[in-house]
Amino acid sequence: MNIDEATELFFSRHWVRSAIGSEPPRWVEWKSFLFGPVPNHDKAGCYALFRNTELVYVGLGASKGSGIYTEHGLATRLMKNVLCKDWSKEGDWAKLNPKWDYITSLRTIGFAADTAYLAASLESFLIRQLRPPENKKV
Repeated sequence: MNIDEATELFFSRHWVRSAIGSEPPRWVEWKSFLFGPVPNHDKAGCYALFRNTELVYVGLGASKGSGIYTEHGLATRLMKNVLCKDWSKEGDWAKLNPKWDYITSLRTIGFAADTAYLAASLESFLIRQLRPPENKKV
């Protein structure tokens, strides 16, 4: 099972379309890896780190934030634990923190504020189902 299949399984069990009024969110790859804003930077959600095609870590960015960064849980978490500004380059470049220097791609899934509580459950579900090597067992 891959991350998309596991996520679909999670939503089949926990996303009530008729009550929520929308389709569940989907994973988005950061196509311009390390340049520009991270997909879903302005939402709470989960992120997945990959080495080539191998999923190595699933994380949660669900803080409510404050001020102009309200609900920017993913960007806040990634900038604290995975990424930092790359001051050696002009423009909106980031670089990986040394712990994650082998990561080759990053994906995010963002939730609207009224469904953000599901992000923590999705993270736990994915770790249990997929056993990424850098995650502690839950």
